[in-house]
Amino acid sequence: MLRAICVYGKNKAYMYFLRARSNLSTKVVWQMEEKPPVLDEGAPQTVDVHLVNYGVILDQEIIFMSNEKFEPLLQVVNYTNSFAMNINDGRLYKIRHEINDKPFTTLVQARVANEKTLMYVVSGSDEKLPPHFQQQIIENFTKEIEETLPIKRIEKLYQEKLDEFTRKLHRAADKVDQGISLIHDMQESDDDFLVTEADYSLTRIHYIGVSTAGVPVRNRLYGKELVSMFKIPRNENLPPDEIVRSLISAQFSAIINSSLVQAGTRITEVTINYTNIESMEPTQLKIAFFPMGFLKQYTLEVCFQGKREEIEGFMIACQPMLDKYLHVQFRGNLKDFEQLADVLATFPEKFDLFEQIPDEFVQPSDHVEKTGAGVNDVQNDHEKKADGKISDFDMNAITLNFQEDETGDMKDNHEEEGDDEIDT
Repeated sequence: MLRAICVYGKNKAYMYFLRARSNLSTKVVWQMEEKPPVLDEGAPQTVDVHLVNYGVILDQEIIFMSNEKFEPLLQVVNYTNSFAMNINDGRLYKIRHEINDKPFTTLVQARVANEKTLMYVVSGSDEKLPPHFQQQIIENFTKEIEETLPIKRIEKLYQEKLDEFTRKLHRAADKVDQGISLIHDMQESDDDFLVTEADYSLTRIHYIGVSTAGVPVRNRLYGKELVSMFKIPRNENLPPDEIVRSLISAQFSAIINSSLVQAGTRITEVTINYTNIESMEPTQLKIAFFPMGFLKQYTLEVCFQGKREEIEGFMIACQPMLDKYLHVQFRGNLKDFEQLADVLATFPEKFDLFEQIPDEFVQPSDHVEKTGAGVNDVQNDHEKKADGKISDFDMNAITLNFQEDETGDMKDNHEEEGDDEIDT
């Protein structure tokens, strides 16, 4: 199928053709066939204003950015990729974030050039970067650059001919802009060109933590699977799981804080691609970030594999319980959060969401009455601690405390229950 788009410049009109070719994996490969008129000598060859932001990072040095205001977010990409590189074959792929409650996505294609990490970056609002086409957009940016600049020559051209290097990258960005414009002009349904991500039948939580202002407050690993993914330095004094937990908690809190302070955006999710060493299959690891507690100053961090919507359901169910310990401003004393650590310890060691749902559903009110469980029982944690360990976390108490309203949306049946606070 052949599509055409007319792009108007300052003095000329350009006709571009975009050919869609489907393969068996339903992936759409866009092939740009440029058919511009011959330009007058001295006419502008490119523009420095684009539909979205583009950047290139080589070995943590920003060597191209389409907009100077994009630099703080590119630094956040650097920080986040530093964490991804701790994972065996780990590569940062996507950062989802919000600016003034508007969703944005930053896409990353990581390469290796002369034994250095090279990252191509595209970032924009979800209105401009339609989620179904994001993979094609970042791949097109990569293709346009590497067709113009051989990957091994990128560093050399940047160092020796900066002006030429910058012009060529702006031209590559222009072509990707044209493809994005065409996507928005398409009459067909997005479903006709949908590229779906891997569908996980199981959602597994590997880590839960809480941080504020760059300080890890409380956190815990679940299971040993996450530890096996990391490149762990030898340390005779610390076990591997403690090294990974400390690394994760420090870097997650730094990433979320740097995005807020330096880039003025709140990260909601990070996606890392890596190769599973057992199956040798490409796999994804995700980290979800949820603001909560006193004036939303705390962040709940969940490292998982699987479906984001199930993690959101888990967060909504747990939020009233966690807010009991996060309702006050952080005063710098981590001892204030000892009971929060006890709550995290009640979650099962093998943390698979929605695997333990019983065959027959029980009404939420009946379930709480029978088990004596529920959100309000957190008020009695002091008494429970006096008697011994807090009782084990009941996964069904979370999965059964939700029902669909008439609109089909999920609502929490504890919303109208009392919000008694406890002193920490």
